[in-house]
Amino acid sequence: MVSILVPVYNVEKYLSRCLDSLIHQTYKDIEIILVNDGSTDSSAQICQDYINRYRFIRYYEYMNAGISTTRNRLIQHAAGDLIFFVDSDDYIEPTTIESMIDHLVDNDCDLVCCGYTMDYRYGSLYRKIERRSVMDTMEALHSLAENRGMNNYPWGKLFKRECFLNVEFPDTIRGFEDTYTVFKAVCNAKRIGHLPNRFYHYVQHPGSLTHRMDLETVYDMRLAYEYQENYLRRKFPMENFSFDIHLSNSDFMILYTIFTCYTRKDQPRYIPAVINWKNVNPVAHLAYEILKGVCSVRYGWTKKKVQEYNKWL
Repeated sequence: MVSILVPVYNVEKYLSRCLDSLIHQTYKDIEIILVNDGSTDSSAQICQDYINRYRFIRYYEYMNAGISTTRNRLIQHAAGDLIFFVDSDDYIEPTTIESMIDHLVDNDCDLVCCGYTMDYRYGSLYRKIERRSVMDTMEALHSLAENRGMNNYPWGKLFKRECFLNVEFPDTIRGFEDTYTVFKAVCNAKRIGHLPNRFYHYVQHPGSLTHRMDLETVYDMRLAYEYQENYLRRKFPMENFSFDIHLSNSDFMILYTIFTCYTRKDQPRYIPAVINWKNVNPVAHLAYEILKGVCSVRYGWTKKKVQEYNKWL
């Protein structure tokens, strides 16, 4: 059985579409677990309406504790051998679970990933997809580190339950909890499959994290990648993981956030990450240098304030 795990928090505008997409899956051996994290809108009533109509939906309600605690509770309540996360403002295609189970069984996988579409109000962005493939643990972790084919989202992935053995989302961290967690589940997977299908719809709206970034948030994003890098280097000391693309993207976002949200009077600080630019696309590096130069002039940063230490020096 597949346990579809749905964290619920103030999503009255989107919840019915999400649940309808789960109910109409072509694969029927499922349970849907809903954990309401103290919603203050009509989400609870919507959940009640669905559990009254469908016996395979189970519903739990708690005081607000955050997304990490909610996801941990979902895993605890799940009875299935397989688990699949869906955020309650997103939705999936009808053949998602069936197709991913087929790939998991046919290739003896512990984890299967699918592609996704970013849905906006007036259109969709079709994210690059990985070809149909199967990786071992190290291949998947390097792919994740190098930002090619694997991502840190818990959704869009069908996990064997054992992947989350001794793995929990951190309830002491607010922001980028997934980056602190999902890679540990990947560490527990021996075979990781990919399907070149955009089954998952990642819905973008004003409440999304990407629409409320500030300087503290983007530094937290980089800190999450640094944590991941340090963890993997300690766990697998013989492997040479390269997080330079993640770190350069994070630093570009830090500079962009400073440029768009802060004035010289705010005296924003930029502390660069340690990046080996040889591992980064030259165009991306050039864009970073241009933006850093513009910010240096605008905010009066001296070379001493923005000093970079390259790994190859």
